[in-house]
Parts: sequence; structure tokens; C-alpha cells
Amino acid sequence: MTGVIKYLPARTLVAVAFATFGFVGLIVWGEYSSWRSQVARIEADLTQTAKALVQHADDTVDMAKFPLAALITQIEQERGGPGMPARLTQVMRRQVDTTPWLGALAVIDADGKMIATSSRIDAGATNFSDREYFVFHQSSDTLDPVLGRPVKNKLSGEWILPVTQRISNPDGSFGGVVLAAFILTELTDFFQGFSLVSEGSFLLVRRDGVVLARAPFLQTPLGSSISSDDLFTTHLRQRHSGSYHFVSSIDDTKRIGGFYQSEHSGMVGLAAVSQSEALATWMKGARIRWMSCFVLVAITGSLVWRWRRQIMLRRASEALLVAREAEFRLLAEGSGDLIQRFNGHGIREYLSPSVREILGVDAEAMLGTHILENLHEDDIDVVSQVMDRLREGSTRENMIVRRKRADGRQIWLETTLNRLPGGTDGTDIRIVAVTRDVTRQKNLQEELDALANTDELTQLANRRSFNIHFEDMMLQAAQQLTPLSILMIDADRFKFFNDTYGHAAGDDCLRAVANVVRGSIRRSKDLPARYGGEEFAVLLPDTNGAGALKAAENIRQRVADLRLPHEKNLPWGYATISIGTATFHPARGDRVTTAELFERADHALYRAKDSGRNRVAAAEQEAAMTTGRPGIKSV
Repeated sequence: MTGVIKYLPARTLVAVAFATFGFVGLIVWGEYSSWRSQVARIEADLTQTAKALVQHADDTVDMAKFPLAALITQIEQERGGPGMPARLTQVMRRQVDTTPWLGALAVIDADGKMIATSSRIDAGATNFSDREYFVFHQSSDTLDPVLGRPVKNKLSGEWILPVTQRISNPDGSFGGVVLAAFILTELTDFFQGFSLVSEGSFLLVRRDGVVLARAPFLQTPLGSSISSDDLFTTHLRQRHSGSYHFVSSIDDTKRIGGFYQSEHSGMVGLAAVSQSEALATWMKGARIRWMSCFVLVAITGSLVWRWRRQIMLRRASEALLVAREAEFRLLAEGSGDLIQRFNGHGIREYLSPSVREILGVDAEAMLGTHILENLHEDDIDVVSQVMDRLREGSTRENMIVRRKRADGRQIWLETTLNRLPGGTDGTDIRIVAVTRDVTRQKNLQEELDALANTDELTQLANRRSFNIHFEDMMLQAAQQLTPLSILMIDADRFKFFNDTYGHAAGDDCLRAVANVVRGSIRRSKDLPARYGGEEFAVLLPDTNGAGALKAAENIRQRVADLRLPHEKNLPWGYATISIGTATFHPARGDRVTTAELFERADHALYRAKDSGRNRVAAAEQEAAMTTGRPGIKSV
């Protein structure tokens, strides 16, 4: 008996040593995991921010094409006519006054002399033939708008981002350049609306590595090339978006960066924060956890000491089980995350006190409840599948789901489930789940997604969002054998409307048409969008050709009923629209792509315009009629 008494304390010391090292290791691993999670969240947020910034820059540059095209058209129509520079100046000033994002417009002749500009600063004898964009268009035959390097405005001294287009003489020779200029400080001010702490930065780069803009604003990197940086030589060659860690070549700061490259323009956005600030933010929360761990270590040491004194009265295996249970509860009750334990049937056996803060109820009230209770109906299948995988042998699963709090508010929860060792079959197991509230992060992500997919002028879906939903709806229609209709809508003689009433009135007209389109679409699954300029598109799932014609005629009539004055839209004298419709019938054996269905509706739209405007035309043979105020006409 004496030998046994002497032996047991030695085993106790070994157990204490293993428990201590395990506990410290758990703390270290937990802190490392916390830091990696923090970095992962920062990287994801930076990538989303970079995407939103590039999409804004894309939209801004694309909008410059319209005034440039209008200027080219007017120059070709009035070439050599008396007073052309004065008329061009008047048009350009009206365009700039009604377009907040546009800094200036200018026309430069083949000798580099500015013949007309929206600026009220006298160009005098200033010559622009040395500008990079002028030299490029002088030697290139391309008629497309070109995004140039940032330069200082020779007239105002401001840094601008030029978008230029070649003027060709009737014989094809170089006739000069039309220029649209964006003020860089206004672009960088928009970037800085996305706050990334004090040392955060944003970079907008052309596809060839030329720096277009930086926020906070710095003149030094503007126009320089970073094509030799890791971003271009390594990361962009592998993927169009993502994150990486780097040392900034501009300020030598170690940074975490999220990048995104536009498939449309090739522009690259880089949003970055300094690693030191990211670490400092994480350390604020880590200090509290470390203090809690210190208290837990002290309590654990006290309990272990007491357990050691009582170990000769208990069996070694029972004592070890009690110690592990005590450690688990101490860790759970000292954590800000919700820690739960489930049996193989998904029934809760334990909840940490943080359930009160996260779910708004006491732990006792939720003991014995099922994991599926109060979940959002769309997430029930996800959780059921996770539980099935754990029963089948998976040791670790992650999920993000929606759940109702006790006060009825819906929140997003991120949960990591770990299957504990032991158990002989699928239900004879124990599962520990660690849950945290990620509602704020999800809301931020949804706000960024909305910014990237909404047209700013009309608040309808933008073209990018329309294309994504179009593909999804076509696939769903093919799978379910239900029809899908598309409406293509165009404002009649809208260029004359802008020329007569100005672009501000044109914007008001487009908003009014958008409001009619939105108000005419009753079902939540229908999608109205601004496709570009004065064109709108509507997707109508589960709608045949007759239904599409009825919806289109309703929209056409309601726009006509607005009686928006348009004196050049004869014979009516008010704003009207023309609509083309097309329908995909998978149940009839249709085999078309989104591009082909879109082309059908577009051709129908032009037939409606060729037939007199202010009418509806259908592409489908079974609905081979057009309707409108002038009467019904065969398509």
C-alpha cells in the first residue's frame, strides 16, 4: 500500500506536466488561429474594396466615351463650318456642368493647338503636340477611346487622367484629338471614402503597370511603371483577384494588399493596410484573451493541486476525465465565442455563458434543444449535410448560417464543428462547436456587392449584374423547362432630347423611365436593369411570349402617359420608348445561348423603331405582332 501511495503522486506530476503543455499549446494555437483569421478577414475585405474601386473607375472611364463620341460626331457634321469652335465650346461646357465626374473637355487640332475647350482659362499659344496621347493618336489609326498616363494640366496645373480619341479627316489623315479629363484629386477623394485606418492606401494601375492614381494623393508615383513588381510579375499572372503581402516600393511599408483586375479594361486596383496596424488592432483583443488565459491558468493550477491531493482516493482514469472536463468548461466559459457540445443526434448537451450575449438566451433554456431550431429555412439543408458528414467520419466542418435571436433579430453565425475522438457508430459521438457572430462582416460584404451591381443614375441593376443573372436564369429555365422572356427597351430619339434639353434633363428622363420599368415589374424574381445609355433590359422568368408582350405594352403605355416634353420626337411631341421582346422555350426544344436570345430581342427592338417607334415588337413566331399607339403591325 505504501508503494502505491508513493507511485501515484509521480503519475500526477506527469499528468500535470502534460496538461500544462497541452493547455499552453492550445492557447498558442488558438492565438495563431485568431491572427490568421484576422488576416484572412482583412485580405477578403481588401480584395472586395479593390474590386469596388476598379468597377467605379471602369464605369467612370466608360462614361467618358459618350461625350467624346458626341464631339467627334459634331466635328464631322460641322467640319470647316463658321463658328464651329464656339459651338463646340458651348456644348462642352454644358456637358461638364451637368457631369460631376468630368473635369474638362477639349478639342486639339492636328498641329497641337487647342481650338475649343470647356475650361475658362485662356489656352493662348499653348501647344499640346508633345503630350503622350497626342503623339500616340498621331501615329495610330485606332478610333477607340484611349486611357492615357496621368499628367499635369497645362492650363490649371491640376493632375488629370486623360481619356482621348483620334479625329480623322475625310481622307483618313490625322485631324487632331478630343480629350476628356478627370481631376485625379476627385478620384482619390472617392477612394478615401473607403476608410482603411491611418496607414491604408489605394492604387489604381493601368494594365501595362502605369500608375494612374494613388490615395492618399502623391505626385511622385503618378505615371511611373510598377510592371516589374510582384503584383504584375507573379500574382496577376496566376489570378485576376486575391491578396498578398509585400513591401511598398512607394513608402517602404510592409503591407497586406488585396488586388482586383478588371476583365473589361484591364485596370488593376490595389487596396492595402500596413501589417503593423493590422497587428496592433489584433493585439487589442489579444491582450484581453491573454489576461483571461492567465486567470484560467491560475485557476487550473489551483484545481490541479487540489486534484493531486485527492488522487489517492480516486481511480486515475476518473481523475483524468474530471480534469479534462474542468479544463474544457474553464476555456469555454472564459471565451467570448459561444462554445457548444452536441451528441450525434444534434442535441445540445452544453453551452457556454456567452450564449446570452450572442443569442440573447440563457444556457439552461437551450439545453436539450436541436441544432436545427430557429435556423433560417434556406440553411437547414446545409446544417443537415454538415451533421451527416460528421457522423460519417469527418473530423472538422465549417459553416456560415442565419439564426434568429431571442429578440427576433436575424444574425449570421460562423461555426467550426469538431468531432471528438471516440464513438462506435454515427450517432454515438460527441461534437464541439465554436460559434461567433459575423453579422457585421456579412452586412459590409453585401453593401460592397450592392455598390458593384447597381447603376448609380437609375438605381436599377447595372449591366454587369444583368449579365450574371441572365446566365443563371437561362440555366434555371433549361433545367426546369420553363420559359424565359427578355425585354429590350430604348428611349426614342434620346440624342435629340439631350441636345434640346441638356444632359441633366436627359438624366431626369432616364430616371423617370427607370421608375416606370421598376413599378411595372411586380414579381420579386423579375430583374429590371439599365443596359447602357438610354437602353434598359428586363428579364421575366417563367413568362411566355404573350406575357412578355403584355408586360412590354404596359411599360410602353405608362411611359407615354408621363407626357414628358420632347418636341423633336414627332409626331407625338413627348418622350416615348420602343421595346423588343424575345422568349426562350426550353419545353419546345429551343437551344439558344444568352447572346442569341439577346440578339433576338435586340433585332425586334430595331424592327419596332423601323416601324415608327413608340411600339412593341416580338421576336417569337407565335407572337408575330407588334402593338403600340399607332396601331398593330405584323412583325
